[in-house]
Amino acid sequence: VSVRAGSQFFTSDFRGFIFSDVNRGVRVFGNRLSNQDQFNVLWFDQTEKDTNSLLNTFDDRHQNTVILNYYRNDLIFPGYNAQFSFHYNRDKASERFDDNGFLARPDPVGVFAPHRIDAYYLGWTGNGHINRYNIHHAMYYVTGVDELNPLAGAPQTISAFMGAIELSYDRDWARFRASY
Repeated sequence: VSVRAGSQFFTSDFRGFIFSDVNRGVRVFGNRLSNQDQFNVLWFDQTEKDTNSLLNTFDDRHQNTVILNYYRNDLIFPGYNAQFSFHYNRDKASERFDDNGFLARPDPVGVFAPHRIDAYYLGWTGNGHINRYNIHHAMYYVTGVDELNPLAGAPQTISAFMGAIELSYDRDWARFRASY
């Protein structure tokens, strides 16, 4: 088990669908069973990004992210790796104009008043191969509350699914691939 604090890069799943960033945070991570199982517990206190370079600034974003994930290598099939994760994102009510003078937060559509969003993500992703077939997949469900959705003009309950799959088959030097 190790602990790391400070500005650090982290991608929360194999393809970075939900979170991939360099930001300030605290990470507790480790492994067990000769690295067959791996885990991460993270807390990020997001910083603002520069408008044009997208590099971190020293300004607080007023957004916190907590990530818990667990990897299992060789789950059921040798070469297939699975990851189960939980993400929590609290985006506090804030207002910001970017360096070019445009309203960046809250959304400049509908009712543009500062509002808080609390979102919870549950996910299962996989990466690897099953015999000669390569597979990469991701499935996420998100729930939560948007205090004042700008388009609806009222509080909204968040409930959504996301899925992606890529299958491929290697034949000599060629890889036949399909994704959805």
